[in-house]
Amino acid sequence: MRNMKFFMIFALLLFVAIGYKTYEEYHRIKDTQKLIVLNESQSLAEFISAFRQTYQDFFLLYHIEVDEKTINLLPIKSISEISNRFSSSVQGDVVIRTVSDRPRNADNKANDFELEMIQYFKKNPEETDKFIQKEDVYYYTKPLLIQQSCLRCHGKREDAIPSIRDKYENAYDYKLGEIRGLLNIKIKERDFFAAMYYDFTETLISAILLYIVFLIIIYILIQKMRAKEEQYTKKLETDIATKIYEIKKQKDILYDQAHHDALTGLPNRVLFNDRLSHGIEKAKRHKVKLALFFIDLDHFKQINDSLGHQVGDRVLVVVAERLKAKIRKEDTLARLGGDEFTIIIEDLKEIQDVSLLAQKILDVLMQPIHIEGHTLYISCSIGISLYPQDDIDANNLLKYADAAMYKAKEEGRNNFQFYSSEMTALALERIIMEAGLRQALENEEFVLYYQAQVNADSEKLIGMEALIRWEHPVMGLVSAMKFIALTEETGLIVEIDRWVMKTAMKQISKWYQEGLEPGTLALNLSMRQLKSDDFIRILQENMIAVDFKPEWLEFEITEGQVMKKPEEAIIKLEQISNMGIKIVIDDFGTGYSSLAYLKRLPVDKLKIDRSFVKGVPDDKEDVAIVKAIIALAKSLDLDLIAEGVETEAQKEFLVDSGCTNIQGYYNCKPMPADEIAKKCF
Repeated sequence: MRNMKFFMIFALLLFVAIGYKTYEEYHRIKDTQKLIVLNESQSLAEFISAFRQTYQDFFLLYHIEVDEKTINLLPIKSISEISNRFSSSVQGDVVIRTVSDRPRNADNKANDFELEMIQYFKKNPEETDKFIQKEDVYYYTKPLLIQQSCLRCHGKREDAIPSIRDKYENAYDYKLGEIRGLLNIKIKERDFFAAMYYDFTETLISAILLYIVFLIIIYILIQKMRAKEEQYTKKLETDIATKIYEIKKQKDILYDQAHHDALTGLPNRVLFNDRLSHGIEKAKRHKVKLALFFIDLDHFKQINDSLGHQVGDRVLVVVAERLKAKIRKEDTLARLGGDEFTIIIEDLKEIQDVSLLAQKILDVLMQPIHIEGHTLYISCSIGISLYPQDDIDANNLLKYADAAMYKAKEEGRNNFQFYSSEMTALALERIIMEAGLRQALENEEFVLYYQAQVNADSEKLIGMEALIRWEHPVMGLVSAMKFIALTEETGLIVEIDRWVMKTAMKQISKWYQEGLEPGTLALNLSMRQLKSDDFIRILQENMIAVDFKPEWLEFEITEGQVMKKPEEAIIKLEQISNMGIKIVIDDFGTGYSSLAYLKRLPVDKLKIDRSFVKGVPDDKEDVAIVKAIIALAKSLDLDLIAEGVETEAQKEFLVDSGCTNIQGYYNCKPMPADEIAKKCF
């Protein structure tokens, strides 16, 4: 491509050079032609002038009489004859005329061009001649001026010689120096000039043909050079690419060997340190948490000593694969050496996720390993350090995780320990609670408590909220705040919500059948339960089973849950609302509701969160928020209830502000069914 560009530039420059030289040659020929014609015209003009002057001088000198015989000898007549004969001899290529501005006869009369030239010389007396080319004809004109000798014939009649005076009736009365006429020499292009142009054209065509042939030859040579160059370039590129690939392959092998464990293929200590430093920098920049696991296999030395290092190596490979299967792609699993592994957990959302992962690792490593006919059982001890709680330095985090691992060894192995003892206690509590939750439903350890909802003006019972409690065999009565979040994470919330719904509906229906007025049953509804495909069906089945009426029920769903996926919530909540069941937005004011969505939701009631009620009437901000919620509910024609009411002052403020329905310890605390029945009915 580069050679082709050079060729095009060279061809263009050569074409310009040839064109310029041709243009110069053409103009040189034109100039030469003009010069030849001009010289020829000037020579003829000089001859005619000399001839005319000679005739004129002889006529005057010898007083030749002008008669029919001598009239043809006068210059005016002789020049015409000479011109005709000369023109015939050169085949009419040259015409010579002398004309007068005031002609005596037709031959002496000027044509349009000659009259134009006569006028030109009159206006430009300093001009002595004029050379003009019109198409293929050249004109050379020269003014005929009155001389002293001319006045004898063309001056005053009284001064003219007798023969002239007798011959012509009138004299023209010219003055010395005036223009009398014009000498006009007309020369057509000659065959000589045509030959010149023909030769020039032949030369030009030959040059162009040679130029084209020359360019074709050069183009062919360049193409061959280019083909060879491309062939050589491709070969060179292939060789270079092969060399680069080999070098890169060797580099990758060396890099892999330098940064990865040869046995498991996991990052080694060098790459682990780099990843940890990078992870800390990233966590610092994005203000997130990071966890570091230090894992050591329990009694691994016994496998090596009893079965050999070959079996021990295969165990390490299996352990690496199992660990890799339990972490995310963005996490880093490394082998520091021997039976020591580390895991870097970046972008950590919740500390609880760390304990969940640690438990999964303990569980997966306890599964049997089958190698060469042997069934092996292993366990591990895990130490965990956290960024930035424990430290912000990479070396310290590794040191602390190692220390926590030894602490796990001391605790009997096959467990995990945080560097912070408080974190370990929380993790253990969570693990115990998760394991217990799965058995609580089977063992019927859950119980329902009810809290009354009262109209503060009439002090009449208007409803009850069902609240779940867990009678743990070890920890005792556990409030929902301690385990509901865990049930959400594990998915147990759906089964628990269904148990609550079935049990509460049965109790409320029983009270109505006994003639009591428990009011509306308020049930908390989780998004997991709402999104389940069979929720509506199970709801209807439960209502039919205990003869439960839709107007006895209202579902409370938190504002934050609704706003996560409002479009999905609207569809399901509309189905519930169409059944005649009321919808309540719980904890209103804490979830940054979109008023546009609130307007579209099939909501019947707003529940003012206890965090705002707690500060009234003393806290100005809480007062303003509560009044704003009450005003909003009234503008949207929604019912209101306030939770967490504990004092007389809080009750009076709410009633005065327009919220008469209240729930809280001011009326009664949550109680089991038998106790709430004694107190409220």
